This record gives sequence, C-alpha cells and structure tokens, in this order.
Amino acid sequence: MKKLTLLIVSILCFGILANAQGFIVKAGYNYSSSSSVTVKDLKAGRSGWHAGIGFQTEPSHGFSFQPELLYKVSGLKFSDGADLRLSSLEIPLNVQWGPDLLIARPFIFGSPFLGYRFKPSGKNISETDVKALKHFEWGVGAGLGVEIWKLQIAGKFNWNFGTLADVKSAQDAMSHFDDISGHIRTFEISIALRF
Repeated sequence: MKKLTLLIVSILCFGILANAQGFIVKAGYNYSSSSSVTVKDLKAGRSGWHAGIGFQTEPSHGFSFQPELLYKVSGLKFSDGADLRLSSLEIPLNVQWGPDLLIARPFIFGSPFLGYRFKPSGKNISETDVKALKHFEWGVGAGLGVEIWKLQIAGKFNWNFGTLADVKSAQDAMSHFDDISGHIRTFEISIALRF
C-alpha cells in the first residue's frame, strides 16, 4: 500500500512539474486576528510578514496551479500587554483562474492550506500559554490578483479551521486562551516574481 501511494504521489508530482511554467519567489505583509468573541482580554491582531517559494503550471483554459511553501509570522495582542508572536510553515495549494489579456492576466483563486506552528514567543507569554497552543493548522484562502509579465501581485483572506489553543488545557491552567473558541484569520498582500 505504501509503495502504491508513493507511486501515485510521484506520478502526480512529475505531471505537475512537467507542466510547470516557472519557479516563484514570494514575499509580503499579513495581518492576523482571531474570530473568537469570547477572549475577554484580546486587544488586537498583529502585523506580520511571509516569504517563500513555489511554482506555477502553464495556464490551461484559464486555470493554473500554484503550490507554495511559505514561512509566516503572525500573532495577537492582549490588553494586559502580552504580545503573542506565532511563526509557522504553510503549504498553500493555489488554484487560479483568469483570462490572458496579453499584457496582464487578472485572476481569482482558492487556496486550501496545511501548516505547522513552531513554538511561539513574545512579550508576557507564559509557559502555560505555550503549552495550550496547538501546532497544526489547516484551512482555506480566497483572493484575487494580477500577473503582469513575470510579476504577480495578490491579496488573500485565510480562514484557519483549526483552533488556536487546546481549550480544556487552557481553562485548567488559566492561560491567555482560557476562553478561546475561535480560529486565526489572516489577510495577506503579496508580491511574487516568476523565473
């Protein structure tokens, strides 16, 4: 079974790479917030950044596929002065559609993603907070952009379906997340260069 799975994944990867139009280098700004309304001491979201690599397949009938590997920095601020800094590695699988207008290609896209959060840091963040936070994240993004020659500019909104913290553990330990029931949301603006 493992060999069959490996064979199927290899064939899919080879097929995608065979149709690759170009290697992508990407960077940008993001702002994160929480969808929870039950975090009593949540003050605001936090600005951050993201950077990474990917590749884009040749558009076919307006559709193209652009998987990426991104390092993202985000977080939240609390009214007691705590400043939570989150860093994660994400794999968004962008499916784009847009007409080729010769000088530009405007597009819309959907983007399911998986991610892994590293150990958080920040000001006034306790070990209890660190233990309550979950590492795995998953969700979907949607956005729009434009590609002019080899330059791609896009804006995207991400909905993270995985909860930020282990609620029961946080309640037992009385961390910053003892009432959290929501998820991290992120708005991103990025610029990518295709080679």
